Amino acid sequence: MFPVWDKNGPGVPLAKVISALAAIEKELLDGLALALSEEDATVEQWRILSLVSKFDSPTMGELAASSGMANASLSRVIDSLEDAASVFRIPSPEDRRRVTVQISDHGSARLDRMDSLVSAWDAATRERLGSDTVDALSHAVHLAGLREAAGRPAPEIVAH
Repeated sequence: MFPVWDKNGPGVPLAKVISALAAIEKELLDGLALALSEEDATVEQWRILSLVSKFDSPTMGELAASSGMANASLSRVIDSLEDAASVFRIPSPEDRRRVTVQISDHGSARLDRMDSLVSAWDAATRERLGSDTVDALSHAVHLAGLREAAGRPAPEIVAH
C-alpha cells in the first residue's frame, strides 16, 4: 500500500515513515467518514459521542482531555450533537459553574447505529488491507503508546 522499506530493509528515513503514516491516516479517515456519512455524522461526532457515552456526565474539560481536541473544536462538535438532539449540556450538580454533557436516548440509539457502521467499515477495511497489516499497525501504535507512557524509546518492533 504505502511501502516504507527500501531494498536494504527498514532503514528508511523517519520523514518518509511520517509521510507514509499521514497518507494511511488520510485514507483510513476518509473511509471512516464515508461510512459515518450514512448516519449523517462525522468521525469527530462519533468519537465524542462515544466518549460521552463511556463517561458518566463528563465535563467539557474531561472530554477535551480524553479526546485531545482543542476546546473550540470540541465546542463545535458538541454544538452539532446538541443540534441533532444526541446530547445535552447541564450544569454540574457539584459545581454549577461547570457544564457536563449527557447523552440522550436519541443519541444512544444514534451511537448504536454509528457503531454498526464503524464495525462494518472495520471488517471491510481489515479484509482489504489484510489482518497482518492491521495487526502490524496496531502493534506499532501500541509500542508508541508504551514509549510515550514510559517517557523512553519504544522497544524494537519485531515482525510476527
